Amino acid sequence: MRPPALSNNSTVAAVLAKDLATLGARRCFGLLGTANFKISHGLVEAGIELISARHEGNAASMADAYAKATGELTLVSVHSGPGLTNAITGIGEAAKSRTPLLILAGDVPTGNVKSNFYMEQAELVRSVGAVSERTYTPQSARSDLLRAVTRALHDRLTVVLSLPLDVQDAKTGGSNPPLELSPMPGRLQPNPDDIRRLAEAVGRATRPLVLAGRGAVLSEAEGSLITLADNIGALLATSICGHGLFADNQWSLGISGGFSSPAADELISESDLILGFGVSFTQWTTKKGKLIGPGATVAQIDIEAPKLGYQMPVQYALLGDAKAIAEALLAELGLRKASSAGSGRRNDVTRERIRSGDNHHSPHPDESDARYIDPRTLSKAVDEILPKDRVVASDSGHFCGWVPRYLRVPSPKASCLSHSFQSVGLGLASAIGLAIANPGKLAVLGAGDGGFMMSIADLETAIRLKLRMCILVYNDSSYAAEVHFFRRQGYSVDIVQFPETDFAAIARGYGARAATVRTVADLNSVRAWVKDGAPGVFLIDAKINPDLEADWHAEHFP
Repeated sequence: MRPPALSNNSTVAAVLAKDLATLGARRCFGLLGTANFKISHGLVEAGIELISARHEGNAASMADAYAKATGELTLVSVHSGPGLTNAITGIGEAAKSRTPLLILAGDVPTGNVKSNFYMEQAELVRSVGAVSERTYTPQSARSDLLRAVTRALHDRLTVVLSLPLDVQDAKTGGSNPPLELSPMPGRLQPNPDDIRRLAEAVGRATRPLVLAGRGAVLSEAEGSLITLADNIGALLATSICGHGLFADNQWSLGISGGFSSPAADELISESDLILGFGVSFTQWTTKKGKLIGPGATVAQIDIEAPKLGYQMPVQYALLGDAKAIAEALLAELGLRKASSAGSGRRNDVTRERIRSGDNHHSPHPDESDARYIDPRTLSKAVDEILPKDRVVASDSGHFCGWVPRYLRVPSPKASCLSHSFQSVGLGLASAIGLAIANPGKLAVLGAGDGGFMMSIADLETAIRLKLRMCILVYNDSSYAAEVHFFRRQGYSVDIVQFPETDFAAIARGYGARAATVRTVADLNSVRAWVKDGAPGVFLIDAKINPDLEADWHAEHFP
């Protein structure tokens, strides 16, 4: 539906709202106040759906997950002053994830420094890595908006557009021809000499690995990377940001790094050539370098030159798009009529190592008792009960590795792991954004009790929007990361432990279904809910063993 026509005497707020609709925005997440009411009202009038959150930080995280899943021009609308400060953690997560997002931040009238809401918005925004833009005058407002949208979409940036009230309220006069975005730039093509050198390295490799990250997801390179791996006999793996790529491939090891399976740990460290497509090789992905075997050759492919070799030394640094480089490398190998000697790695022995050593088949000691359930046993059971056609979000915290390890996803865009800022409390909002981006699909959230307590207000939003959602709360009544880390150092940890919270009772108060789970048998109510079609929201308040420390946490924080 086309936005309604505006008169030549429309306000700037109304014109900008219509412009955003014309530029492709369909949804805005927000919480209204006096400084953003008019722009938000204009968005609704222009046909853009406004999704009201209960906290601005949650609104930003909903939009972050939605934008990652859809690639659309996604909006957030917040009030001036505390509206923006409340949203800033969600904005920081989006900025660190390079999510193309446009935050419409109402601001005080130009020069009104005596207002309670006055603050230097630009300084706050830049401090968390986002881009600050502003509508400076009524005459420049439309070009200011176009600049902000262009930077968000073309440069994949999180942009905060400050909207002073006096500029919003001004009349535009004159005609308002439609704004048009310049065409998106094409894929960044590689240097042919770099491709030839890399092809020589591939030819020498006997145990190659294709490792893909967020850049490969954004490049839509999955098919090309699978073809490349097939041609050179490589195994496949992803960073946490590429989770879901190669989901059903028999040669996929899953995640590389702290959340990897025993098989992945072994086979990645045995690789003599690692081709990293759109992956940053952080300490998390490499287990502080432990997964890079002695003498292994590492190639890093990225569209951002400053990322090449930034986290660790690499032998081959290629500037270019992940898909373009994969296809160029395939073509070069074809010209040479030669492939890697690594095809011998793909055999029945390796296939069985991958299967038996994956997260679902690899055994673990079950540390459940009558009072607490082992979180690994719990996670595997929930994964089996819930429909496989799902989207999965995870909060941050001590528990967070159990979600991507055990709750499987069918594709990378079905996963949202809000870990870029490592902030606790973003998971519920991420699950809501994912659910809205995937109407009708079951959204699954893994959250700790601490993070869920921080964001619980928007449980009402999930229920109000009639979303289908299963919330799995790993409840050990503590900030467990601090408990395990500081108890090892001899500190008393009473100050990070809390009385047990009955999340099931709270969820029922909001209107959700819920169950308290201490044993696998307690999941029968979840099975019945799934049998009914998994309608609405179901919360699992899982009382997990508070003394069990996740292996990845103990290893990374010794």
